[in-house]
Amino acid sequence: MRQRNGMGCKSAGCAKASRRSRARICLTAFALAMAPVFGHSPGILSAVPPSAEPVSINAGDLRFVTIHGQPGYWRVGKTLEGVWWFVNPQGQLDFLNTVDTVQPTSHGRDPQGPEFVSRDFDEKDSSSAAVDRWAKATVTRLRDAGFKGVGAWSNSALHRCDVPMTQDLNLSACTRGYCDNLVFSPSWATTVENAIKTQVEPLRLNRNLVGYYLDNEMNWDDQAVGPRTYFDGLAENDPNRREVLGAIRGLWSSLTDFNRDWNTQIGDWSAMNSWQSLPKAPAVVYQRLLGSWLSHVAGAYFRTTTSLLRKYDPNHLVLGIRYKGSAPLEVVRASRDFTDVQSLNYYVSDGRLDSDLFKMISTESDQPIVVSEYSFHALDGRSGNRNTIGFDAQVLDQRARGDAYRAFTTRLARVPYVIGADWFQWMDEPASGRSMDGEDVNFGVVDVDDKLYEPLVQAVRETAPKLNPLHEGSDSDKREDVWRDTFANRPLFHVPLLEKPIRINGELSDWPAECKVMGMRPALAVGTERDHLREPNVYLGWSAEGLSLGFEVFDSDVAASPASGAWWARDGVEFWISTRPVKSDQEHYDEFCHHFFFVPVDAPAGDGISGVVGQWHSDGDAVGRSLIPHPGIKSATRILGDRYVTEIFLPARALNGFDPLHSPQFGFNIEARNYQHAAEYFWSAPKQVLTQARPCTWGTLYLSEPSQAPKDGPGQPVANVTVEPGK
Repeated sequence: MRQRNGMGCKSAGCAKASRRSRARICLTAFALAMAPVFGHSPGILSAVPPSAEPVSINAGDLRFVTIHGQPGYWRVGKTLEGVWWFVNPQGQLDFLNTVDTVQPTSHGRDPQGPEFVSRDFDEKDSSSAAVDRWAKATVTRLRDAGFKGVGAWSNSALHRCDVPMTQDLNLSACTRGYCDNLVFSPSWATTVENAIKTQVEPLRLNRNLVGYYLDNEMNWDDQAVGPRTYFDGLAENDPNRREVLGAIRGLWSSLTDFNRDWNTQIGDWSAMNSWQSLPKAPAVVYQRLLGSWLSHVAGAYFRTTTSLLRKYDPNHLVLGIRYKGSAPLEVVRASRDFTDVQSLNYYVSDGRLDSDLFKMISTESDQPIVVSEYSFHALDGRSGNRNTIGFDAQVLDQRARGDAYRAFTTRLARVPYVIGADWFQWMDEPASGRSMDGEDVNFGVVDVDDKLYEPLVQAVRETAPKLNPLHEGSDSDKREDVWRDTFANRPLFHVPLLEKPIRINGELSDWPAECKVMGMRPALAVGTERDHLREPNVYLGWSAEGLSLGFEVFDSDVAASPASGAWWARDGVEFWISTRPVKSDQEHYDEFCHHFFFVPVDAPAGDGISGVVGQWHSDGDAVGRSLIPHPGIKSATRILGDRYVTEIFLPARALNGFDPLHSPQFGFNIEARNYQHAAEYFWSAPKQVLTQARPCTWGTLYLSEPSQAPKDGPGQPVANVTVEPGK
């Protein structure tokens, strides 16, 4: 999943908004948030009743194991049966299905191109009354479509309607761009306090407000919040640097232990005061510091933000930080005593849940989960969207979008600790891309002409009444079709030693039969079961000089993005290689891990050869930056009428740690994508489980001598493979 930043706030000194400022009308969304929105005052607009009645159990008559929140406002509670629920201000239980980004307009980069303007909104009328008329009409429409409420990134005029609604504070956007934008900087808390106060004071008495998301898709990796970010290049007396030094001394109680682990020879802790940067090696030692530091900085973030939020609004729920597709265990654990709910933005094309991820979040937080964004998009939408950004969760067509909504949303309701699902978003994005960042995806319940997508709307209408009954029985549901395969049993392939080099000419006739990798599998995006395609053929061979790779991808309409741009958005092949065995719990790259990609083109490049091979830099690998194209890799591609055939030679110098004699066991995975058909094929694990970031999902290659016959058969799954070098 690609980086998706949040909507900037308008508090004093905040950085420019970057991700979800969404549609701008004449009045800004933030200015509208300042309008009166107190409780059930006479100024609140009327709205039609919900499309599905809450569970007919009054919370006052029910014994809860746990309940969070203030009486008279939205709360969350866990029943004796172990089922979590939203509890509305009237004390009724509800599984909420809402829709995000409900706005009257959405403008594109092309001012002359098609863009969204609600049929109920007059852009020429800049009065608040015009926005209120739009809000009232739109609440009626979205409830008629089957949604019970409004999610984040929506116009604040909706707070004046009688409809459940969430609000994203997007606090990290308010500190972005400052010199003192690190958590322990003196001005960080002041900036956050201003942002919170300005946004929440007008809403503190609003009984329709469900709660606040603190932030959106924060980056918790080493580059964003790691100890080097809080140490390198900072002054000796900088409070962020001092916090890192404190964390180090907390982990290493003696200089002897520190020097031994870090391969240093300092005689006193004060010697570190002169360091301009922290060492990153040995990698295993740095990872130990990184994990501890992540817990420390996340704890400080949650402690400060939630205490300030409750200072200005003690009435509403704290809904977490909208994790981006996955969640670091240390961050979830750090939030446990501060938030009421965990939130996860989760885009998957197969409509299934990652059991390890969801169970970890629930267990480590002891809180319920809201899927704060999810969606399914296709290429046959009426708005002309082509998904050039490369968003996850593409399905075959509009019928599949409806099918995916039914399957995924009901699966969520069948999990006792999931209490809500927020569809992203109400309207399609303009075909020219949003004016702020160019995102152009068929997310909408309505198209840019404000017409409903009937297959999707029909699915929402049919599904909404089922959600509460499904959730009520979730404690006894076996959930056999809810979870995705964990891919714990990784496949094994014995790579033959090549007796003579493969000719790199885009033609596969000289590959020995034993080089063919068996076991390629489809990723099963919703709808692709109706669109039968041949699985790719993949070939591997090795020599002392390096690895040879060949593949044949069946695709009659090749369309690739530029290798220097969003190459992942369209047709292409990705493959991952570790020149050392990967551990079953290895969640990070090390210097032996490599992420390569191939982008086909539909016309030869300037050198007469189609296609580009690059290496994508990931934190922890040995390259330090992405190499596009990779200067040391040789490749050739032939694009035919129904397929493209590619051969690639990876020289030893392009594979850090390549040593077949002493380390013949490698980690490996490969995935091919057919953009037009929403089809993906993989050998070890799909990108739906974030294989691009998790070496533990890669299978095993064993570089075999000619006399070594495969013991398990090529492509056969084996659990926890361990092969001693030289055997």
